[in-house]
Amino acid sequence: MENRVKTAPALAAAALVFCAAALVHLPSLSGSLLWDDAAFLGPGSFASDCRNLPAALSPVNLVKVLPVPMSSRPVVNASLLLDACSGAGPYGLRLTNLLLHACDSALLFLLILTLSGGLLPALGGALLFAVHPAAAEAVNVAVFRSHLLGFFFFTCALLAAVFNARRPAAGKAAAAAACALLGMLSVETAAVLPAAAAAAVYFDTGREGLRRSAPLLAALLLAAGFYVWFRAPRSGYSIEGVSAPGISAPAAAYPAALFPRAAPRSRPAPAMPWSGVYTDREANLFTMGGVLSSYAAAMAFPAGLNSDYNPPVRGFSAEGLALLALPLAAAAAGLLLLLRRDLAGLGITLSVLTLAPVWNLVPIYNLRADRYLYFPLAGGALLAAALLGRARKRPAAAAAAVLTLAWLAGLSWATLRRAPSFRDDEAFFSEAVRRGPGVPRARANLAAVLLRGGDCAGALREAAEASRLAPASAGLKLRLAYAQAWCRRPADAGATAREALALAPRSADALYLEGLLELHRGRRAAGTALLRRALAEDPGHREAALTLLMTGTKKSPGLSPGDKADLAALADLYKAAGLSF
Repeated sequence: MENRVKTAPALAAAALVFCAAALVHLPSLSGSLLWDDAAFLGPGSFASDCRNLPAALSPVNLVKVLPVPMSSRPVVNASLLLDACSGAGPYGLRLTNLLLHACDSALLFLLILTLSGGLLPALGGALLFAVHPAAAEAVNVAVFRSHLLGFFFFTCALLAAVFNARRPAAGKAAAAAACALLGMLSVETAAVLPAAAAAAVYFDTGREGLRRSAPLLAALLLAAGFYVWFRAPRSGYSIEGVSAPGISAPAAAYPAALFPRAAPRSRPAPAMPWSGVYTDREANLFTMGGVLSSYAAAMAFPAGLNSDYNPPVRGFSAEGLALLALPLAAAAAGLLLLLRRDLAGLGITLSVLTLAPVWNLVPIYNLRADRYLYFPLAGGALLAAALLGRARKRPAAAAAAVLTLAWLAGLSWATLRRAPSFRDDEAFFSEAVRRGPGVPRARANLAAVLLRGGDCAGALREAAEASRLAPASAGLKLRLAYAQAWCRRPADAGATAREALALAPRSADALYLEGLLELHRGRRAAGTALLRRALAEDPGHREAALTLLMTGTKKSPGLSPGDKADLAALADLYKAAGLSF
């Protein structure tokens, strides 16, 4: 469906979209790292040390497993390291994310314009994506750049695939395949590119376009196949009793030479109230039906967005059936409209496809998250453009323009209202608790932030409430025990740690904490035995190993300067918490 639009107005509209995306998110910028950033970008992390850039860029590590966090997302690691090499700091990291989102918004405008040929509908749809508050999470959390980069390459691949279908050329096909692989190496969602490209090509040039694109689509499938092979040993969710991250041992497709000598340490995530969905297929089906329906509602009316969620676990019921029927009906409608080569059908289909990786068909830890909406919002933008394009006559066009402006103003206002919550971790998690008081993980994260800030009363209150909301979670009980220990309440900490051990007898963290408390009580033999058990469960448990060194029962000749520094720091921490032994 080739349509001619003058270059100057198109570039001006793209610039307008870029500026709107940048301006609406600019107030949320700050010099603080947020949420997962501390774990992946803190002092001593792989992605914060510029010296690691050659390793991140080495093509060898597309085959060999590089034992670092986010090794399944090498494009993201390389991008973060480039920021580190520039000396950008936290503010610069977040500014890069903002600029990436602005580029994504302008690129999406060009995609919609290419597919629809309508300047104003494309502008309206792209502005929806640019200012939507659901994008704020990906913009403001530096490591969620994965979604921004993945979307950039995903959209480039779609554009290249469409242009290649119109007039096949080796260069266009190669660009599409390269962008597809880079997108997958940024975020898992891009793995749906073969299906997404087929849908876009069919909409644009019909069956003839699909026939001309057969070699490219085959290349995209090969890229997706390589990505599945690449990702399997490098990533995954560590959910106790459900799944472990990656393939930890050689197999037929993964010779021993590909694996590192020492794999990075991975602690199982605390069990959340929705853990039943991992073992009950019916509960998973209806629960995810509710989650998918909530995504559809959030794209249109994002009043209930939050940084953390506690989706209700649903079984078979009238409500569960209705919530499941909504996304299934939307998917069917999208397919039917796509077969008629309707832009609305392509928009709905792209939203459904890009949500497929988070349907919990393969276990995921976060059943619902705002960042999962980043790709599907592009489908929503296409749908909005299709609806705007239908209003051609003056009265309808004027009404559509007024409604669109009001909608965009409302979305912008909602994004601006969220800005203060991205100032720092305390503001971030405080807002999460305010908006979701029944979300245990939000309270546990707020407790950790308050504890780091020296607010023991607040930390204990939030940690206790988190554990109360999810009483079967050993991880949340353990977080409460740590807060009690570090707030000079060793007796309470010991009792809570024993409760955590009863729920998870092989938890290295629980064994370590109980061992430390036993040493503090003067029970040296019991304490060292627990610490040795912790190391047996997790040989990489740094704190347990260092604490054993302090007791003198574990010999380690020739400590490195780093080991000595860590040992001294841990001893100071124990002293400050009143846990010396």
